[in-house]
Amino acid sequence: MTSLVHFAAGKNERARSLLALYVIHSLATGGKSGYDILKELGKLTEGSWVPSKGTLYPLLHQLEVEGQIVSVTATTGARARAVFCLTPVGRDTLRRIRAHSSEHHEKMAKYRQVLAAIFANTLRPEMNLLFEIRMALDELPKERKAEAAAILRRCRDDLTKVK
Repeated sequence: MTSLVHFAAGKNERARSLLALYVIHSLATGGKSGYDILKELGKLTEGSWVPSKGTLYPLLHQLEVEGQIVSVTATTGARARAVFCLTPVGRDTLRRIRAHSSEHHEKMAKYRQVLAAIFANTLRPEMNLLFEIRMALDELPKERKAEAAAILRRCRDDLTKVK
């Protein structure tokens, strides 16, 4: 199975895993062509991360082999194109990954601590503060999360006034 839950050591494998997870997430809302997925990623990342067709299409094929997605031919006018749809296996994979999101957040908090230690002298002070805020949020009990969200919304609103 494509490494959707466990990111591999190599940079390309991590990017491929993230792309596979995004494809499954995106197809949960409905069928899409590979081109649609690339456009969606371009818009989402403001063009900073748009995988090549040579990366996406082999991944789509692999996800299809694994039973995560299925392709159907859609005809619009005289043109036929492959549209990819999530299978029940893919929906279950996405559900399981989302169920483990708290574990992923804990791991990311540990990585952030390492990054903060490495780049403490080069990060802008506000970035260090964001790391600290995130760690504080992770430590809050569930019953205080709504209160924290309200505080953060007020903070965001104040920050937009600084522009």
